Amino acid sequence: MAGIETLDLEIQVNMPADRFFNSFKNKKGSFTDKTEAVSIYHDDTNYNSSIQIWNLIVDGKMEQIKEKTEVDEENMSVSFLAMEGDVLEQYKSYKITLDVVPRDDGVCIAKWKWEYEKLNVDVPPPTKYIAFVADYTRDLETRLLSES
Repeated sequence: MAGIETLDLEIQVNMPADRFFNSFKNKKGSFTDKTEAVSIYHDDTNYNSSIQIWNLIVDGKMEQIKEKTEVDEENMSVSFLAMEGDVLEQYKSYKITLDVVPRDDGVCIAKWKWEYEKLNVDVPPPTKYIAFVADYTRDLETRLLSES
């Protein structure tokens, strides 16, 4: 087995970093038409972490994931660690980290990083989830800008 593999995605988001980051920090503000439902299973405000259950439309198919979400406010970072769900049918471990990087011109960069371990060598990289997150980021940006 190859062990932990990584993939990266960077997307410019046309709003200030704190506004985009706060939609994740506040948990309930990050819905799009690709997230059918989110429930917060456990919320630990002392440690800026929660357990969330997401119903997602990925590659035209409904999937569910239960994940531990940890928010690092100082570094504008959010990590999502899969605990249960469809993604773990192919991956032994699956974690996504979002770093929101401010820029001087009122925009920010969403830096997404995947860390995953395949269950076996025949499992493909999680490109369908990368495509989902790219679309999700754009949809969330559009929704947040429309609320201005």
